Amino acid sequence: MFTILWYIFLVFTITTSIVWIIENNGSLIINWLGYEVQTDILTATLIFAFFLVSIALISYVLTRLLAIKFPQLLKLLFKKSYTKKLEKIILNHHKGFETLSKLLLAIEVEDYESAKKIHKDFANQIKYKNLNNFFEAKFALENNDFEASEKYFSQFEKNPHAKILLLKSKLKIAVKNNEDAKAIEIAKQILILKKDSIKTARELLNLYKKNGNWQLAKSLINDFGADKFKEELQKRDLVILNTSLAHEALKNKKYFRAIKYSKMALLNNEQFLPANEILIKSWIRLGFKFKALSIIKNLWKENPHVILVEIYSSLYRKASLKKRIYAVKKLAILNSDSTIGNIAIAIVAYRASAFQVAKEFLNLALINEKTQSLYRLLAYTEKHLGNNDEFFKNLSISKMLPKDSNYICNNCSHTSSKWSATCEKCSSYDSIQWNN
Repeated sequence: MFTILWYIFLVFTITTSIVWIIENNGSLIINWLGYEVQTDILTATLIFAFFLVSIALISYVLTRLLAIKFPQLLKLLFKKSYTKKLEKIILNHHKGFETLSKLLLAIEVEDYESAKKIHKDFANQIKYKNLNNFFEAKFALENNDFEASEKYFSQFEKNPHAKILLLKSKLKIAVKNNEDAKAIEIAKQILILKKDSIKTARELLNLYKKNGNWQLAKSLINDFGADKFKEELQKRDLVILNTSLAHEALKNKKYFRAIKYSKMALLNNEQFLPANEILIKSWIRLGFKFKALSIIKNLWKENPHVILVEIYSSLYRKASLKKRIYAVKKLAILNSDSTIGNIAIAIVAYRASAFQVAKEFLNLALINEKTQSLYRLLAYTEKHLGNNDEFFKNLSISKMLPKDSNYICNNCSHTSSKWSATCEKCSSYDSIQWNN
């Protein structure tokens, strides 16, 4: 309030003085060394004021320079109170830069708790909004407060580097809200602006894996190199990725490509049954049945499974009943697991309408393993044999047992007839397993 009054008094005084000079203007004659200069009082006053302001400005600039380079000389030329004020300003900035160094070092070693404390001191010493907002945005990112970091980084939108940081905040928000399509587009924008952003590439790969974008995932890996994704791409992930690509190729009737990706998957896990299933089916589609038979026999020795029987028996569907049962018995002998062998013979016999043989081997299998699918198959076998009481009895037993299928999700127990990289019910990645 006092400052405003002083300002009004000063303006009033200057205005009054100028008006008085204009009303009482006179002449001024200067004689110096034989020269005569004649002007009026108002012009002389304005020239004097101009030189006075010029001298003041030059003095101010020189004072600043002297304060930085020659502080001791400044003390001799100016009042003590003024030099003390300048010294305080310089000292405060020096402390601010020292605090800034500590702050940057704390952030570099990711000690964010100490960094936040140091930043409070820095904000008191250096009142620079943009710099303080940058640090606030960094702390917001570390605390997963992506909305706050987005707000701070949006203030630097014209800066190309800040634009990348803004997009990274938006990416985190989209991932947090499960907006996968939006997150993928934002990640692509970041990689356009900063092609070597490996952190963004890793997030994008996880999004591709989650959404089954296997071709895009493969292209991303090729662009950056598999060695850059050591955490995201374990051996198991490479198996899943290549098997998924093989599955797509088989579905699109590109059998050679399906074989190629199946073999790439099997390089990391030669017993991975979904990849082997695709490989077998691809060879069959191409007419190389002997290759399919060889793979099935080798797999059966180590890891027998019903689905292998189904594929194997389909290769003999045009053969006689005797030959079909003989072929599957021959396959069963290759493994000492009698239960799976009995199931294999029962399935082939049932499909060949040899219901009595099917019943015999189903009863043998049920001694060691009681599943819903076995009791259902036995029920319908009894029905074909005309034993309706046995049909209803076995069907009732099957309904009391948990549902089983070729594939089951380890996360939500959802069953499926086909393998996929993600569960169609709970969307969990790599949770579908062969159900033995």
